[in-house]
Amino acid sequence: MSVTALAAEPNVKVSTNVTGEPVYTQTVDVQLSAAPNASSSRTVRASQSLWLALAPGKSGFSDQVSFRFTSLPLNAKVKSIEIDPGRGIINNNNKNLLGAVVFSKLNVSSPSGKSATIAWKPSGMTERASFLDQEARGKWTAQVFGTTFQVLPEIDGTAAFSYKPVEMTISYVLE
Repeated sequence: MSVTALAAEPNVKVSTNVTGEPVYTQTVDVQLSAAPNASSSRTVRASQSLWLALAPGKSGFSDQVSFRFTSLPLNAKVKSIEIDPGRGIINNNNKNLLGAVVFSKLNVSSPSGKSATIAWKPSGMTERASFLDQEARGKWTAQVFGTTFQVLPEIDGTAAFSYKPVEMTISYVLE
């Protein structure tokens, strides 16, 4: 990352060394600040897994998971977001749940309240246009939409699917 140095008024001291020659010492206070338009990224892991449990033949949204980007600079503007859902677990490894849940989309909301729907990809999802130049700092949320299918039509049972650990990366520029 490139930085800009800002110097305060220097203190100049004159002293002599062991041979009697003058030595000029200058003390400078330096503050480093990120240069405008410097791009970077930050990844945050959600504290909960992204999961959905539904009765057979039902569709719906999961609870929201949140990503806290509160330590980003105030002037951080979004260039893109990426969601890495982690590893998928069918029915939380419970053999008594016999259905299957298929995720189809992910709803992401920014700290300002803007939302975007992204097609679900278990390998990860990237969105550039929906949040471009919005403030990156704050609490972001995501929730998945899915539908339950019965594996065995003669057995009527709830199904669940979860992904963890869910991570979100924001690529941003300082303006």
